[in-house]
Amino acid sequence: MTRLLARAATLLSAVFFCLGLSQTAVAQSQTTQEQVTAFLNQVEAQIEKITTARGRFMQISDSGQIVRGDISIARPRRMRFDYDEPSPALLVADGRFIGTYNTKDETSAHRQINQTPLKFLLNEDPDLANGVKVLKIERVAESVLVTIQDRRSPNQGQLILVLDTRTLELRAWQVIDDKGERTTVRLESMTYGVPLANALFERPNF
Repeated sequence: MTRLLARAATLLSAVFFCLGLSQTAVAQSQTTQEQVTAFLNQVEAQIEKITTARGRFMQISDSGQIVRGDISIARPRRMRFDYDEPSPALLVADGRFIGTYNTKDETSAHRQINQTPLKFLLNEDPDLANGVKVLKIERVAESVLVTIQDRRSPNQGQLILVLDTRTLELRAWQVIDDKGERTTVRLESMTYGVPLANALFERPNF
């Protein structure tokens, strides 16, 4: 029980900090779920502001391997990772599927977007307030980390949103897949509202 109360207090403190409420408000609040919902609505609004975006990314695997590349996002449901050489990897979300490609061997693997935690970033309506189970909200340095999973399909894995504490701008995300492996993607030098060609989000011809 003590551990559960401590976890709840940590979650509430992070939520109230992001909502700009005082410690007095935290102490007096009787609407925990309402405050969490209000916070998730703010996060959802920030995600929905992303129509198109382009920049750089750094990807860190569970084993610590680091790769970098160019990222393009066109919400809803489209995204592309062009990995820097010498990596032959390419990732494309084409509107329905997320495909990972090896451009050297010309091999690929596909999964429906709605079967992955990334749907909460890519879908037109992230539906954070209703469609997810919030596992944790915590403040780490100048970021707020929100850990969520699908309320109806928890075996799809978890998504951790890394947000700026003041603006709730998306800085990074982490995906924990159904095998427990964690992949971190950090966004760098992002430009928003840029024109992007539809061809970027088409599958390779192999």
